[in-house]
Amino acid sequence: MVASAMGCRVAAVVSVLLVLLGCAWRPVRADVTKTARVGYLSLYAPAEFSPVQQALVARLGELGWQTGRNFSIVFAHASGVPARLDELAATFARQNLDVIVASGVSAVLASKRAAPHIPVVIAGASDPVAFGIVATLARPGGNVTGVADTPGRELEGKRLETLKELAPHATRLAVVLDSSSRRDPLTILAAARTLGLTLLISPETTTPDAFRRTFAALKRDGAQAIYAPETPINAEHRELIITLTVEHRLPAMFGAREFVDAGGLAAYGPSYVALHRRAAEYVDRILRGATPGSIPVEQPSRLELAINLKTAATIGLAVPPALLLRADHVVQ
Repeated sequence: MVASAMGCRVAAVVSVLLVLLGCAWRPVRADVTKTARVGYLSLYAPAEFSPVQQALVARLGELGWQTGRNFSIVFAHASGVPARLDELAATFARQNLDVIVASGVSAVLASKRAAPHIPVVIAGASDPVAFGIVATLARPGGNVTGVADTPGRELEGKRLETLKELAPHATRLAVVLDSSSRRDPLTILAAARTLGLTLLISPETTTPDAFRRTFAALKRDGAQAIYAPETPINAEHRELIITLTVEHRLPAMFGAREFVDAGGLAAYGPSYVALHRRAAEYVDRILRGATPGSIPVEQPSRLELAINLKTAATIGLAVPPALLLRADHVVQ
C-alpha cells in the first residue's frame, strides 16, 4: 500500500513536471486579439505600387488580419527620393509599430538603421547578405527576414539572353540605370560581353525631360535595344520609358511583369505580386510570436517571362515562336 501510494505521488509529480515542461517549450505567441500595427516603406511613388500593396493586404486578410478589426497598415513612400527613406523609417520607429514591411534595399537598410527594435520583413531586395542586411539567408539574425530578390548575376544574364532572342541582330545595348538602383553595372557588363553585346550605360536620369534627352542621345549613339531594370526611378517613370522605347522603335527588356502590362515589350523576373503575398505570410508569423532572426530569408522560387505582342507589332518586331511557347504571360 505504501509503495502504491508513493507510486501515485511520483506519478503526480511527473505529470506536473511534464505540464510545466510543456508550457516552457511551447512557443510564445503574440496577443492576436489586439490591433496589429504594420508599416510599409518603399522608395516608389504610391501609384506605382498599388497592385503589390493590394496583394499584401489581401493575403494578410486571408490569414485573419482584417483592417478595421485587428489590423491596420500605414503606407509610406519616398516618391523616388532616397534621402527621404531615413526620415520615414524614423517616423515608423517613433510609432513603435509591430512590424515594418520594406521593399527595396534602400528601404530595408533605412528601416534596419532607424528601428532595430522592430521586426522588418523584406518584400523584395537584391542580395541582402552582400548589403549587410542579414548574416546569412538561412540564419538572418537580428530583426530582419523576408523574401529577397533573385541573385543579380543569374538574372541579368537571362534577361539579356532573352532580349537577344527577341532582337538577334542587335549588337549595341543601352542600359537605363540610376543611383537608386544599388545595381552593379559590372554584372550587366559581364552578361553583355558573353552575348557579344556592346553596352551603352545611360547618364543619371531622374526627370521626364532627362529621360527624353537620354533616349534621343542613346538612339544617336547607335543603341539597337534597351534594358531598363526595375530600379526605383525607372518604376516611377515606367509609362514614359515604355513610350520612349516605342517611339524610338527599340526592343526593350524590363525587370517586372508590370512593365509589360503597361505596354513594355518584354520582362523576365519574379512576380512582385506573388512576392508580396509571401511577405504577408512572414508578417503573419511574426505577429503570432515568431522571432524574425530565426526565420530563413527566401528567394523567389519562380520567375516569369512576359511578352507584349501588341507592342511587338507596333515596333515591327516578330517574336520567335519558341520564345512565345516559353512565355508565362502574353499580352495580345
